[in-house]
Amino acid sequence: MSRTAVVLLALLLAAPATRAHAAGKKSAQPAQTSKKSSQPPEKSEPEPAAQPPADAPVQQSEPDMDFDLLEPSPAAETPKLVDPELEKAIAARRTMLTLHQGLGLATLTTLAATVVVGQLHFNDRYRGGGDTHRFDAWHTGLVIGSSTLFTSTGLLGLFAPTPFKKELRLDTITLHKLFVSLATAGMLTQVVLGIVTGNHEGKLSQVDLVTAHQVVGYATLGAVGAGALMIVF
Repeated sequence: MSRTAVVLLALLLAAPATRAHAAGKKSAQPAQTSKKSSQPPEKSEPEPAAQPPADAPVQQSEPDMDFDLLEPSPAAETPKLVDPELEKAIAARRTMLTLHQGLGLATLTTLAATVVVGQLHFNDRYRGGGDTHRFDAWHTGLVIGSSTLFTSTGLLGLFAPTPFKKELRLDTITLHKLFVSLATAGMLTQVVLGIVTGNHEGKLSQVDLVTAHQVVGYATLGAVGAGALMIVF
């Protein structure tokens, strides 16, 4: 055989072995890959949570504001009991005491004018004023007016309803009642002295009665003023 034929025969015999070697090498690579993939993955350590800074404000949890505004409360379901008689008595007392206060101030003013005119009348008749009787009508009219106002004021305070019980104690109301009681006694004394003085016209005792009438008039004015002062202040 020639040399060329020998070379071709060797190449033909070597070709199957080369192919088998290449195929075996390719099949070995997936096995190695699967061997690597069968190993469990390494566990990664968890990262520590970030800590807030020390000077950061602390957030407080807000209360639960989820509630029903239309839900009726037990107090709303129970109606309040109103006593109509009590309400009526309170309204009547408020009205009567308001009038009592207004008439009281009017009484004080009128009584002061009565005392002033009474002093002028006293000077005219008993202290050398000429006894002209020019103050008689003024004095009589003021006496009637002040007595009427004083009586009306007293009745309003006396008959005003008292819906609530009040314990007896020393306060401005108690002092007001005390001074008004003294003023009432003075007014009654004035009326009696006025009638008696008129019946002693022309007698020596008339001067003494008129002087007593004058003194009681000033004392009565002072008691009414003190009583009004207790209410105002």
